[in-house]
Amino acid sequence: MPENTLLPLDADTIRKAYDSVLWAPRLPTGEELDTLKQQLQGHVQLLVPDVQDFAARMRGEMRQLAVRILVLASQLLEEYTDGSPACDAYDLATMTRALLTLHQHPGPLGEPTGAHEIAEEIRQRLCGACSEPIADEKLYERRTFDSDPSDAIHGSVHTELCVEQLPLPAPVPPPSLRA
Repeated sequence: MPENTLLPLDADTIRKAYDSVLWAPRLPTGEELDTLKQQLQGHVQLLVPDVQDFAARMRGEMRQLAVRILVLASQLLEEYTDGSPACDAYDLATMTRALLTLHQHPGPLGEPTGAHEIAEEIRQRLCGACSEPIADEKLYERRTFDSDPSDAIHGSVHTELCVEQLPLPAPVPPPSLRA
């Protein structure tokens, strides 16, 4: 299980960093934006090991939520290190906020169980179309999903069709044209 023993956690600094993105009327540009993104990436990297440790001690829905957030954080960090333009400051800020919330409010904690399974799930790549794991030997592609005007949701999908596509419904003529 990863351990965070290098840096102390400064929740106020982390909160200020993600608030500067999430509450900003306009984001900075150029070098200032790059610096902010690097700072947020560092916060995500700092929080992931601690939240992963907590996740092994969480139970029920809180544990499922923590694992899902950790999976998304892992994918986001992978994307960021690949230099993907899809990984933006809003993604990093939202992930930082989610991780800090889980860190500060983990719910009731028990004895650690299933830490190895959590680590495996975090390393797993899930298909954004069918939600099934993408095996290491399978081909996949990165895609931005048309979720809203910002195209903020992105992820991996199988290169082969994995979801049965239903035929388009037949058009229905308006009542005035029906015989």
